[in-house]
Amino acid sequence: MTGAYGFVGRHLTRELVGAGYEVLAEDIIDNHSPYRSVPGFEALPEGAVYKKCDLLNADDVERLVKDWNPDTVFHLAAQSSGALSFKEPAGTFRTNVIGFLNLIEAVRKNKASARILAVGSCEEYGKRPSEEMPLSENASVEPVNPYAASKAAQTILALQYSRSFGMDIIVTRSFNHTGPGQSVAFVFPSFARQCARIKAGISAPVIKTGNLDILRDFLDVRDVVRAYRIIVEKGTTGQVYNVCSGEGINLKGALKMMIEEAGIKVDIQTDPDLLRPVDVPIFTGSNRKLRDDTGWERKISAKEMISDLLKYWYSRNED
Repeated sequence: MTGAYGFVGRHLTRELVGAGYEVLAEDIIDNHSPYRSVPGFEALPEGAVYKKCDLLNADDVERLVKDWNPDTVFHLAAQSSGALSFKEPAGTFRTNVIGFLNLIEAVRKNKASARILAVGSCEEYGKRPSEEMPLSENASVEPVNPYAASKAAQTILALQYSRSFGMDIIVTRSFNHTGPGQSVAFVFPSFARQCARIKAGISAPVIKTGNLDILRDFLDVRDVVRAYRIIVEKGTTGQVYNVCSGEGINLKGALKMMIEEAGIKVDIQTDPDLLRPVDVPIFTGSNRKLRDDTGWERKISAKEMISDLLKYWYSRNED
């Protein structure tokens, strides 16, 4: 698995170890990384073998694949910020496209029979009118930032290698997901941290928000990583699967649910710095293909997802 130290990578490690997989967890950082001093950083779960590797170093990637001889590869490593991709488009493409190319080339040369899951993004679909929702995998790809374009390029590359070389590659387009351990740069952890600090008396009873009048498709990260495992076990080679809830959650309603769960009274204030120039009112996906092909079903409700986020931040009020 690549990108093991990321938010999703740590959850996927737990999922795979719990399912009995022998896991090699790869990342560009290691146990001595300065990231370990960053509040909220979490080490890898027990049960995995960790290896440091830079996917942009083709020789190191090939050596890693040759030494480990994997039966399955979960590719999560990415530069995943749309905002940062505008500032660093070349770096985003190097990481997301060349890094992936080095990986699949190494697999092709040394373990061509391995099954590869390439994790993509719903941002590949771009900004779409509300009447097109929920989006299926047949929707056209219309990326509007370099990150989304790089992920669309990764998807094209994955499917080309599957067709040209007969490699066993499956692709996801994953919609929004959240859960314990996600950065407060994302909306739900930001809300949860603010609520937890208000409840603890650390912060004034004010919650800063961006635009709350939008509907987004969210899954708990634990449902997402279970989907990744099941796709690898039951999915069809050369296919693209949306990983999503299949329904939307209104951000205003979600924040209200969180405030009620925390039992606090607050003043909600819009922060201009958190507003985007353009927000799509509704953005949801269809998970019918995923359910039909693999039997996956969502297990964690929006209420449970929000409750668990709050519990996580209750225990981290010092961060």
